[in-house]
Amino acid sequence: MQPKLLILSAIILASLLITPAQGDFQLAQTDGLILDPIDIKATMNTDGTTLIEIHARATNFGSSAISSLNYRIDSLEVTVVQTVVNDTTTTSTAVTLERYTEIVISFPQALDVNESAWIDLTLQSTDLQYEQVDEFSFDLTRLHSEFTFYLSPSVELANFTLTAVLPQDAMLSRESVVPLFPEANSNFTDGESLGFVWFIQSIQPGQIRVFTIRYQTPNDSTVSVQSDPLSLIIIALFGIIVGVVLTLGGPKFYQRVRRIGTVRFVGVTAEEEEVLEVIRQKGGSCPQKDLYTEFDMSQAKVSIILNNLEERGLVRRFREGRENLVHIMEE
Repeated sequence: MQPKLLILSAIILASLLITPAQGDFQLAQTDGLILDPIDIKATMNTDGTTLIEIHARATNFGSSAISSLNYRIDSLEVTVVQTVVNDTTTTSTAVTLERYTEIVISFPQALDVNESAWIDLTLQSTDLQYEQVDEFSFDLTRLHSEFTFYLSPSVELANFTLTAVLPQDAMLSRESVVPLFPEANSNFTDGESLGFVWFIQSIQPGQIRVFTIRYQTPNDSTVSVQSDPLSLIIIALFGIIVGVVLTLGGPKFYQRVRRIGTVRFVGVTAEEEEVLEVIRQKGGSCPQKDLYTEFDMSQAKVSIILNNLEERGLVRRFREGRENLVHIMEE
């Protein structure tokens, strides 16, 4: 029995020695780390890409040194352009997970307790802008798009500022009831692009913030059409026919829409129908977080779909505790 007790004691002692080291390593990446201030600027380009510039001061209020920082961004198509820590270019790695990307920033020197470091991170994403197609719109001169920035930090953020700059010549959507959510603290323009600024004093780890802008841009493809006289004649005739149809059948169509109530099924996309079907299968109501696990898409994309459905009266979201409940409005 004596050898067995010695072996068991050795195993327990080894586990006690190893476990704290692993725990310290895990905590060193998040525990006690605060980004204050943190400024994020998202500049949208006309080709659908978005340049994200992050400028933040990281301060270590933990109990041990930190050698790296993990920053989460809700994008599945993002690349690292440049990483600078205290004016020194360093390396960072983008790790694509199931529904978001983790950016691992390596510090040139370990960040000791109560020390701070300035971080400048430049990223480029191709899935933060989402094109909306209105199949029933006769206005071919504008393209409708949506920008959604989803924020769920793993560390505390203080004095957080988000600046979103629309593509050149873009303007807020005229068709959207709420083109900007939440309401921006301020806005600006340089004569070519519109910009919106949000400020939040504190965001705790795990808290969720979603920023959405619905906007429209000129449709360059209509330029060649407008220069062709035959195309102009065809468009004019089409417009006359549509006008006659709406004049004769408009009142009846309007009465049918009014009988339907607040629910409008016109223009429901395949992805929107999938979301509605999942809510039906769950009894007509479910937590919003449950929908994130049902689809092979980012949380930002699911949020966009829910925003579109809620704006048209197909679903409603209610706050219950710390989460949102999504309720279908078809019945």
